[in-house]
Amino acid sequence: MLGIRTRLETTKLDSAKLDSMKGIKNKDNIIEGALFHGYSKRKLYCLSETYGQLAQLYRQIPEEATVCDDRKDMLYQRQMHEAKEVFANHLDEISGAFADVADTVVHVSMPVEHKRKAIVQYLRKQGIIVRELIFLENSSADVGTMDGRCPNRISLSARTVGRQTISADVLGRLLSVFFGRKLVLSGESATVIGKCYDTFLYEDEPRYQILSAISRAVKENEKISGDNFSMEEYNQSQMILMIADGMGSGRQACRDSQAVIEFMERFLEAGFCKEKAFSMVNNAIASQNACCNLTTLDVCAVNLLTGEAELIKAGAAPSFIKHGGYVDEVSADTLPLGSMDALSPIVQTIHLADTDMLVMVSDGVSDAFENEGQIREVIARNRTVNPKELSDCILQHAINSQGGRIRDDMTVLVCTVKRRQYLPYKSYKL
Repeated sequence: MLGIRTRLETTKLDSAKLDSMKGIKNKDNIIEGALFHGYSKRKLYCLSETYGQLAQLYRQIPEEATVCDDRKDMLYQRQMHEAKEVFANHLDEISGAFADVADTVVHVSMPVEHKRKAIVQYLRKQGIIVRELIFLENSSADVGTMDGRCPNRISLSARTVGRQTISADVLGRLLSVFFGRKLVLSGESATVIGKCYDTFLYEDEPRYQILSAISRAVKENEKISGDNFSMEEYNQSQMILMIADGMGSGRQACRDSQAVIEFMERFLEAGFCKEKAFSMVNNAIASQNACCNLTTLDVCAVNLLTGEAELIKAGAAPSFIKHGGYVDEVSADTLPLGSMDALSPIVQTIHLADTDMLVMVSDGVSDAFENEGQIREVIARNRTVNPKELSDCILQHAINSQGGRIRDDMTVLVCTVKRRQYLPYKSYKL
């Protein structure tokens, strides 16, 4: 899946490609059409159907008719049946992912002729020859954004005049001046403009940036924490934060929570949406509950374009949103991963603004306080916008609330949302 997603990001959409899309042109001269046609689309649908049929085959495998008197044999047969169902569910998820890729819709438009000529002439004066300039509009179906909104993009093919090379960031700054808005190079784009034509992809810079910090404490008499965490930007417009808390403490709890974090990271990187990744990880944990403990999972996906944050919890402690001196609580009465074969994720959406702070904690922190009101008071009283200062403050209060004891692993993850301040760009006059 990762290879498919990467190719989607860097697909060259030239004029011939636009003509073959057979899309519908609206009043704004934007063409909406499928990215894949012919053999490529049929191949993806074939893969989707194959995985779907495999899932059906696993579900249709007949159960053994033998009567088991031994309790161990009965338990073994039950575990085998549950494992088949879990594997079939995974195949269904993969089947759906291939179908989603096959049905990818793109919205593209060509610049009007006088504007295209102006851009070409403007860049040629800077030593860059441009062709195949295309605008890619917002599309929630864009596979590369993992269920989030994508920025407006500009795709172009470019080379330098002569044999010198120019950084693609320089071209980004020139385009920013021309269009009067901040454009940055996509992570999957070529990075250097040379003597041969290459494809470059630029997108609007995210409106927000995240400053994050972590504070941790290991349970007394233990050498390793049973909590694990992750803070990753999976593309330039989305950041995902996670805390996993393994049941108990020590090495086994650490292995369990680490496995959950690593599987979530792999599924997300492969292009699965967070809800599907959540379900697949839960199914995997449920099928191994004989050798793995239950694990709580707290996920927050922040859209850096809009400031919207989506939270999913599986038995996790409440999270807190600090708006100045006021604190909101986000909680969900859910079960840990692995407690049920089918655990439906509940997504809660909040909006973050400039200087808002997001606080995520593990159970060891929330349980240290007598109630959520105390931790909310600690967060509200603290006037800092420095995430490290707030995370250290919360952790210290949690330890003090237990008389200086650390009775469970503690993890505090704090993020401060900052709106980017732009210097005004002087738009190129057409």
